[in-house]
Amino acid sequence: MSDQAAERRAIRLALRERRSRLQAGDQREASIAVMAHLAGVSVLRSASIVSGYRSIRGEIDIDASMSVLREAGSVVTVPRVIGDHLEFLPWHAKLEAVPGPFGIEEPVDGEPVPLLRHDVVLAPLVAFDSHGHRLGQGGGYYDRALGVIAPKKRPIIIGIAHSFQQVERVPSEAWDVPLDAVITDEEILEFRPGALDAPIH
Repeated sequence: MSDQAAERRAIRLALRERRSRLQAGDQREASIAVMAHLAGVSVLRSASIVSGYRSIRGEIDIDASMSVLREAGSVVTVPRVIGDHLEFLPWHAKLEAVPGPFGIEEPVDGEPVPLLRHDVVLAPLVAFDSHGHRLGQGGGYYDRALGVIAPKKRPIIIGIAHSFQQVERVPSEAWDVPLDAVITDEEILEFRPGALDAPIH
């Protein structure tokens, strides 16, 4: 294992362990705080199609935020693992879902929406740094899904995290796709100036 791979592994282990120690009340407060920040993001108010995610193992729960986006008229999708790739299926709160390969709730059926058609991706993460580098679970699913889209045509990528998931440096790989912004329970961090402000349509 290379030094960089070992460093990424150590960051994952430390932050996963910290997330696992969160109390239910702390989790609920963090989710409410993130929801309030999301409500103030201009680009989400003009987005037609937004990808969210189903939380697991201490990740910020954004189900309520996804429901608000749907009620406002956006199509909301969540990822489903197919082999070593992701497909994005429409989501709503009463959707039939089953645990996927990693224990994450996934829609049973529905017509996949190409990621290229999405305006915004709300992405879970394990760690991030002040340059917008994201450390995921290690499978590379989001990087593969986003990496095949030309940078100028990619959806706006917003990481969702607890504030303690910010680290001094995420060791990045050539295939890593950077974040445009991160929203935590404490603040909104924009790495690409103006990414969250300009209306999409």
